[in-house]
Amino acid sequence: MQTKPPQQKTILLVDDDNQIHDLFSRTLTRAGFRVIEARDGQEGYRAAKKELPDIILLDIQMPVLDGIGMLAKIKEHRNTASIPVILLTAFEDSPEHITAAKNFGATDFFTKGTPLSDILQRIQNLLL
Repeated sequence: MQTKPPQQKTILLVDDDNQIHDLFSRTLTRAGFRVIEARDGQEGYRAAKKELPDIILLDIQMPVLDGIGMLAKIKEHRNTASIPVILLTAFEDSPEHITAAKNFGATDFFTKGTPLSDILQRIQNLLL
């Protein structure tokens, strides 16, 4: 009897920093995920509605529409409201960002200095 391979999970990575895109995209792809990329919150929101990813990794500070704005739109839309969103920030200590993220329904919050292995572990735990 053949078993069906598990469906590949999709992660939407929304960040305007090319280095972050390269690093996260390579790491997530090696871990077996399909990665969709967007460079700002508006592009990310469109991609989220179209692709309905399993998880969204979202930078807070971006042009056009910031991460908190995109998070709010994601949580307002019935098709995307249940998608887990992990916010990323370059700021080490940003209690106002953490408060806003929690208020809008973020699943988790990491600084960009967090080891990728920790973020990857959190993603895997969310997808179990």
